[in-house]
Amino acid sequence: MKRMLTTTFTLLTFGACLYALSPYDGPKDDNPWTDAWGFGYHSRIETTSLGVLARYADIIAVGEVSNRADTHFTVTVDHAVIGCTNGQSMVVYEFPYSWNSNYRELNNYIPSNNSRIVFAVYTNAVKTLMDAEMYEPSPDGIVYYEQSPQLIYYNRSWWNFNRDDSVLFTQFTNVIQAVRVERNWTNYFHLCRDGANSTSNRVREDSWWDLIKLGHTTTDEQAQLILDDPLVGEMQKNWIRALHRWGRQIPDEYWEPQP
Repeated sequence: MKRMLTTTFTLLTFGACLYALSPYDGPKDDNPWTDAWGFGYHSRIETTSLGVLARYADIIAVGEVSNRADTHFTVTVDHAVIGCTNGQSMVVYEFPYSWNSNYRELNNYIPSNNSRIVFAVYTNAVKTLMDAEMYEPSPDGIVYYEQSPQLIYYNRSWWNFNRDDSVLFTQFTNVIQAVRVERNWTNYFHLCRDGANSTSNRVREDSWWDLIKLGHTTTDEQAQLILDDPLVGEMQKNWIRALHRWGRQIPDEYWEPQP
């Protein structure tokens, strides 16, 4: 299945300004780019958030790792979720080392032999949060991988099954259900809203940005529902206001940030 990498200069510029003005200030997930600055870090988060992986990854499963090498490892599936079967064995290629030569040691960001992991990988291409559809790919910007299936940004595309007392896996499967299996906008919104206060740093960070992504695609009524929700953080509401002020119409009382 082909996935789309879609951006426009306008959206990128607008998104970069919003990232600069309203950065996520909660605890960050540990990955090779955690200490990086600016839009580059956030572009990696947006490409591999739980909502994006749940919607667009070609293969999602739990399995045991073996035959780890410098550029790939083998994983045997014991719990198939999307695009594979139980008992299937596959070679998964890692994010290219040459793309990450200036970052710190990567050993902790690659699964070890005999570890049981959750993984979400792509067979040819990945789309970013910058496209205009919540669920369906847009028809342009295809990017192909020479080796696949491939992780995207190391441990952004895999984690140990029991990480965070399995809170991360539980959130991920719930998101998959809401955006891919039985699509339900309200359920997904509530998952993002509540996940932004999770005990898991990965769930917390990803849910924060996934809720912002939702602001790109909401109807006026859905945006108002978000803005009226007392459990949504004010910074997130400011993003929704800005997104709709840029491209949509919502009632005047929602234009200005609340005190």
